[in-house]
Amino acid sequence: MRLPVLLIAFFLLSQAAPALAEEAEAAAYLTKYEVPQPTISEVVVCHGFGCKYRTAVRLASGDIARLREIMKRGQRSAGAEIDAIANAVAWFERRIGPHTGTTRRTPRAGPDQSGERYEADCIDQSVNTTALLLLAAQLNLLRHHEVEAPQSRGYLIDGRYPHATAVVADLRSGARWAIDPWTKRNGERPDTLPIERWMQGS
Repeated sequence: MRLPVLLIAFFLLSQAAPALAEEAEAAAYLTKYEVPQPTISEVVVCHGFGCKYRTAVRLASGDIARLREIMKRGQRSAGAEIDAIANAVAWFERRIGPHTGTTRRTPRAGPDQSGERYEADCIDQSVNTTALLLLAAQLNLLRHHEVEAPQSRGYLIDGRYPHATAVVADLRSGARWAIDPWTKRNGERPDTLPIERWMQGS
């Protein structure tokens, strides 16, 4: 009787292990920029380019309830969950903007905005978006995707400016999606693109 139970347990663990490994890599990305892991009561967010500034934003029970409400709309399918993630990122940017001063940050901010406290580059955005996604994962709000470490494109020598984005992967198909708010104004829905398409951008 014990053998089937052990086999089931092994199967479940084997399925969970890749997701845990991917989330560990995403968490390590935050650590790289000296950002602690998010909790249900606080998220540390980056701004000023390359996490020059880090601001702790306290989260109230109403914030968590709002995040749950947004993500609940994505439960029915993987596509609906990507849509919900985009809405959650837009909400989160509006929520943190008054604390970081980034409410009027420049879309596609570049070298001219570097170092300004009220601006955010793609590193800031990839860290903040990944932190939000990890929080959603902690709260079991992601049913169809897992959080991966951010990805980068552009190396100057290829004629493209370096750029990074947060990433999620479909648990069933393995399809990976870029979640990229850097191109938009604060509080607007981020770009949500298959990572292969995002990698081809400039």
